Amino acid sequence: MDDCNLITNSSVDQIPPHAPGSDQAPARPVVSIVTDDLDDFDGISHLLEGIGYTPRDGRLQGFGETVLATLVNADCDPDFNRARRKAESSHVMMYNLPHAFDRRLAAARSGVELAVSSAINPVELSAWLIDCERKADDKTHFSVMIVDDDEIAAEVYAEAMREFGMVCRVISDVDDVIEAIDAAPPDIIVMDMQMPKATGIEVASVIRQSRSTLATPIVFLSAERDLDVQFSARSIGGDDFISKPINAYKLVERIRMRATRALALRQMMESDGLTGLLNHARFKDRVEKEVERSRRTGSPLALCLIDIDHFKSVNDTYGHQLGDHVIQVLASTLRNSLRRTDVIARYGGEEFGVLLLDTDLDQANLVIERIRERFSTSPIPYEKGELSVSFSAGVSSWAMPRDAASLFKTADVALYQAKRNGRDRVVTAPTA
Repeated sequence: MDDCNLITNSSVDQIPPHAPGSDQAPARPVVSIVTDDLDDFDGISHLLEGIGYTPRDGRLQGFGETVLATLVNADCDPDFNRARRKAESSHVMMYNLPHAFDRRLAAARSGVELAVSSAINPVELSAWLIDCERKADDKTHFSVMIVDDDEIAAEVYAEAMREFGMVCRVISDVDDVIEAIDAAPPDIIVMDMQMPKATGIEVASVIRQSRSTLATPIVFLSAERDLDVQFSARSIGGDDFISKPINAYKLVERIRMRATRALALRQMMESDGLTGLLNHARFKDRVEKEVERSRRTGSPLALCLIDIDHFKSVNDTYGHQLGDHVIQVLASTLRNSLRRTDVIARYGGEEFGVLLLDTDLDQANLVIERIRERFSTSPIPYEKGELSVSFSAGVSSWAMPRDAASLFKTADVALYQAKRNGRDRVVTAPTA
């Protein structure tokens, strides 16, 4: 397992295999740098390591690794040949590129996705790399629900989607639609227009009654040629109207495009722009759902609230750009230290929320304490030196309160106690 630069291997080795933050933590993506300036390369390398990426010299050939993105210094690529080659296998950003249309056009024709006229801005770079990761993760694995009383035709479409990596369910009875959505919300719904118990428009109207499914794309599939009917389908929130008959693989491509766009929009609405983590509102929704799941299954669950120590002083002394970078580094540290199944959010300002699933209070304390130690003992490099930053944390368990609101309250009280006790520490809520 590769870990963030801020995490020492000696600490990682001590985490029990069953604990959050062990072997399920994701590896660091590789980002290559194409520049002939050694100081430039070193500076960008330190920046990438700080936000959780593995830097490589893009002038060399064959890393034996998948490269997520390439950063190209325009000063060493006047003809865009290097950018063009790198764009064949990775996302490309070019910096120090003059803000002239002919140069930007040449860059676009060479496959450059992002161009800046100055040196790399850490905040902008981090946001772009997060977008690149999302694109890499969300190519095909969409969940699709097909609602159609013709099970044979629906299974033909479903099988074609499964061939392309989509997770597909067929619902042949409209009475089962709401329960199926509640059990596993789909990324997109494909709806037949004519069914015995209700029309597709009527079923879609029922689905749209819930706030949680207002943004779920619905694609209608029908032999209907009446434009008024098609307009009615769109007026209740239909995102597309596909006429039957249609080749199964052409349908898959239409669904993939719709799902990709919908997912990107949903991520924009649910994510924090600076860190790419869940935002405050979405995190609270997720905690409520997971508390209900724990109530049903009896599985443990722990909530941690984290606050960067003396953050106002960082902003006042070093400026908001470095303050933003500190937030990004902590976000990266959490992302690279925890399991993909754990839920991480920027709860507000310099505060983060972490929901550790299937984890009791003692395990949660162990994991967060080790992350705190790594973060506080790993100075963050910046252009004028290094900055040491710490955080305080409060941890509570679902086994103590009986609802999500109480879980947040007890974690917040524990966080306040950590601050009062001198900061740079983790406090767990009392069990009694």
